[in-house]
Amino acid sequence: MSGCPFAAIVKATAPAVAPKAREIVDDFYPRMFKNNPETKALFNPANMHADPPLQRLALANAVVAYASNVDQLDKLTDAVEVITNKHCGLGVMPDHYSIVHKNLMEAIAHVLGDVVTPEIGTAWSDAVLALAKVFTEAETHLYAKAAARRGGWKGVKDFKVFKIRHATADCAEFTFKPIDGNGPIDFTPGQFLTVHLFKEGATPRHYTITNAPGKDFLQCCTKKTPGGFVSDFLHSLKEGDVVGLAPPFGVFTMKDGPAVLISAGIGATPMKCFNECFPGQVKLILHVDKNEEAHPFKEEMLASNARTHFVYTEKSGRPVAKKLVENIIKPYLTECNFYLCGPGPFLEEWKIALEEAGAKSVNLDIFGPVLAGAL
Repeated sequence: MSGCPFAAIVKATAPAVAPKAREIVDDFYPRMFKNNPETKALFNPANMHADPPLQRLALANAVVAYASNVDQLDKLTDAVEVITNKHCGLGVMPDHYSIVHKNLMEAIAHVLGDVVTPEIGTAWSDAVLALAKVFTEAETHLYAKAAARRGGWKGVKDFKVFKIRHATADCAEFTFKPIDGNGPIDFTPGQFLTVHLFKEGATPRHYTITNAPGKDFLQCCTKKTPGGFVSDFLHSLKEGDVVGLAPPFGVFTMKDGPAVLISAGIGATPMKCFNECFPGQVKLILHVDKNEEAHPFKEEMLASNARTHFVYTEKSGRPVAKKLVENIIKPYLTECNFYLCGPGPFLEEWKIALEEAGAKSVNLDIFGPVLAGAL
């Protein structure tokens, strides 16, 4: 990328673009949704219009990160890998990048005005197209890999709701079986499925697969969120109803070596799969929840070969990660890989505490849009 003619111009103008990045994306999304309303189906309104608006922040940060590292894109490899996997679950195709390119360039020109000379405009246009090429090539490979697996497919396939099990009062685990009967279904433990609901306004959602690979079904567990349009609809499903599922994708997977699983709330979902698939590797399971009744998959955790430690905030208050690292985690720091899933602030606190204590491998499963946090 460093040899490309646009790289020097984009990197040189990045400091001028960065302060305007949020303004650019605030112009871009309404512009794209007006010009190409079909793209709304790819975006979760909760992330788009939340306070803060996670999706918009993610794109703003991505623009700045790309421009600042256009001559050394290897720094963005991890983020690109996560994003392309999520794109595949949503069904993003090459034509979508043409739409993004057109509307983003119009937004940049509108916000920056005369600053965008023909030379600068061409450089940024070429840079956006080059990034689109990186994404489309990666996604083409992911689609092909997902289709080639045992029980694999491409696109969205019809699955029947075979069973619904209540893990807690507001968490339901759904078992989906393919209507075409193709199975068993292979995937990598820790990956997610994407539910495409046949209901107007219900945009696709990613949910971690909770069962082990090689079954003739896929399972996920969702928490009913007050006022949540999609979660309310999911929890109204009955056995026998039909939904669409995209193939499993995702990069939150287990490495070789002993592991410690740390979760909060519905972040227990990947831990159920890890614990079932790698019982010999998991040494400790630490889970934080409101109370015992709100704890998903508690029995599965207790039945594992691992040591368990549960913290219920109604009894003991909000836990301090540094104290738990010192009192519970310390014996595992040098030998174990750490896997974390939970809300953003929980992940941030635990990542800092573990790395400051000397943990070498801290792996996060992020609920919301990648790059939504400040870079």
